[in-house]
Amino acid sequence: MRGELQHAKERAKQMMTKGVDWDEIRLETRLRQKDLKRIQKDITKRF
Repeated sequence: MRGELQHAKERAKQMMTKGVDWDEIRLETRLRQKDLKRIQKDITKRF
């Protein structure tokens, strides 16, 4: 279970950097909006 979650988060991060719409990311990864916001915060912190 934990490995699947990490894989989903990595996939969401890749999709975000490519500019994919959040709705599409949520459908594919099954992550919550709260999780996506955390990933986006992590990405923008690096730039």
